[in-house]
Amino acid sequence: MDTVQEETPQAQEDWEESDEKNVQADQEDAQQIEDVGEEEPVEETKQDNRNKNERKKAAHSAKSKTGFVHGLSAGLGIGCIAAFAMMWIAVFFTPRLSSGITYESMLSVFIYPLIYLLGLGLVTLTIGIIGEYYAGKIRG
Repeated sequence: MDTVQEETPQAQEDWEESDEKNVQADQEDAQQIEDVGEEEPVEETKQDNRNKNERKKAAHSAKSKTGFVHGLSAGLGIGCIAAFAMMWIAVFFTPRLSSGITYESMLSVFIYPLIYLLGLGLVTLTIGIIGEYYAGKIRG
């Protein structure tokens, strides 16, 4: 009994049982591989549907973003024009409160911010209105 072990009838039976189990496991693996092959088209159609849904969401998201941008532009324009009007009223009525400040001195200080607010307001309001008009025409 050096390195070679004697085979007993029990060992022989165990060996045959393990061979049968291996054959059964191989058959089950082959069956699972065939089943997976049949399920792949279903998976592919699910993946295709997901891709289509993602593309639709992206297109809808882009449309909603353009509407938001046009609305933001129009809102910014209205806000700038309103700020221009408030600043102009403040400049116009401030000299009446104190005797040392004149209308001309106040206007000379605030003329550039007034021009900037009026220009920015008109440009952004125009861009927002025109963009929304043409975006509506394109959508249908």
